[in-house]
Amino acid sequence: NEINKQKRLRDAAIMAAEAEKVKVVKAAEASADAAQLQGEGIARQRRAIIDGLRDSITHGTKEELSTEKISELLLITQYFETLRDIAAQSKAQTVFLPHSAGAVGDVASQIRGGVTRGSAAGASSPRAAAAAPASPSRPASSGAGRFGLFG
Repeated sequence: NEINKQKRLRDAAIMAAEAEKVKVVKAAEASADAAQLQGEGIARQRRAIIDGLRDSITHGTKEELSTEKISELLLITQYFETLRDIAAQSKAQTVFLPHSAGAVGDVASQIRGGVTRGSAAGASSPRAAAAAPASPSRPASSGAGRFGLFG
């Protein structure tokens, strides 16, 4: 009798562990699906922004915008969205930002430089880019993650 009881308890423990495993796996799958859908939504949003910018600038003309100009317009849009997000969500009372006629172009070139350096470092060693110390020529965070350039 005691042997059967112990066997049933062991079987119940195994089944409970398997049920917990299924829950964890399903939660992970749901999280991955949510992240994928969010990424697809962001990509559609950016395509709509790009199309809208292109249409509004070239409306009534036969002028074509280069990919570089469209990319710069998208960066400018996202730059201002970032400023808005910082103002809305930050607990900081003061944020110092370079803001002049050329500031957006400077930000765009810094982001491009960060993306280029990140791509080069990522190709050689994914950990090397994360472990590399910040320097005046390479800030600790290029901001490329905020702009979602890699996904």
